[in-house]
Formats: sequence, structure tokens, C-alpha cells
Amino acid sequence: RSMFARMEIGRIAGIPIYLDLMFVLVLVIFSYPYFTAGSTQLMSAGFIIVIGLLLSILLHELGHAFAGRLFQAQVSHIELTGLGGVAHFERTLPRSAFQRSVIYLAGPAVNLLLWLLLDVLAGAAAGAGNPMVALPLAVLSYSNFLLMFFNLLPAYPLDGGHTLDAWLGALIGGQWATRIVACLGLVVAAGIAYLAFPNAIFLMLVALVIGMANWQALQSVGRWR
Repeated sequence: RSMFARMEIGRIAGIPIYLDLMFVLVLVIFSYPYFTAGSTQLMSAGFIIVIGLLLSILLHELGHAFAGRLFQAQVSHIELTGLGGVAHFERTLPRSAFQRSVIYLAGPAVNLLLWLLLDVLAGAAAGAGNPMVALPLAVLSYSNFLLMFFNLLPAYPLDGGHTLDAWLGALIGGQWATRIVACLGLVVAAGIAYLAFPNAIFLMLVALVIGMANWQALQSVGRWR
């Protein structure tokens, strides 16, 4: 459980949405250059970016939730935490690798659509001579590209890792699928840590969380044999 307080901020299609206060802290840290620039226009851009990032992550999780409903997999609640969002399913997901893939990849698919849409809007705003409108739209477009790319990495607990696990599990069995994805996940964690060193503290934390998740997954399947 998070050490930070959380609060319910509303319900969408009957799904409670909880906001972890660490999520707000992380968004403010990322956007503080806009708020400290001494420009009301940049402060406004920063506010739009904060709200846009929150909505982007929420829509990513709602993508999982609505895809799950296609296969009778209901989400009990969505939690927005300091490290992103989590859609909590009420029960185990379907055994079908295809159905699992649809559910897992629905989130990155939402980010793909947002990336493309926001990129078009940013270009239109820039072309119309509105650079202060184009700025937050361009930042949010790139942010959605990063969210899509990051979530597709082959590591637990990311969507790419779970999707790969589903297909490998169907082909070679659950234990070997877990081993392969967990090993790839450790490589991903090491890569993120390398990119983050020495100054990107938040990315170092992300690398640590991913590394721990994949190490635990590797330990959960026991010895290699």
C-alpha cells in the first residue's frame, strides 16, 4: 500500500478513480519550470500540461478497463500513483492470449491515438500563430509517445511484458514465459538505470521498481530446470 494518502476523485462508467497524492507531487515536479518562469503564459501552459498528463494516464487505464469489459473482466477501481496508473481487475484475466493482449495493449493504443491527435493540434496551433497554445499540446503529444513506448517495453509490470508473457505462456508454458520476460525486464531496468545515471532521480526510482518486480517474478518460478 502507498505511504501517501489517496482520495477518490470520481467515478467513470461506475469505476471509482483514486488519486494518490504522490501522483500530484510528481506532476508538479515535472512541470515546475513552467510555474517558476515568471510568465503567466508559461504558468498557464504548465497547468494545462499537468491536467493533460493526468488525463492521459487516466485514459490509458480506462482503455484497459473498457477492453476488459469486452471479455467480462471488470475493473474494481483505477488508482493513479506516483509511478503511473493501475487498473485493478476484480478477477484473473481470461486465459486466451489474444484476449489478454487486447486488454493489455488497449492502454498503449490510447496513448498512440492521443500522441497523433495532439501532434496534429499542436501543428495547427503553431501554423495559426499561437505558440503558447502549441507548446503544451506539443509537450503532451510527446509525453503520450513516451507513455506508449515505455509501456510497450518487455518487462513486468508493463503492458509489453504482460503481453509477451501471455503469448510465450501459450507457446512454452507459464514458468518459462515468466523466466524469459523477467530476464528481459532486468535488462530493461538496467538500461533505464544507465540512462538515468547520475541525475535523473525519478528514472532511477522507476528502474528500481521495475528491477524489483522482475527479480521477484524470477524468484517466484524457482530453479531453472
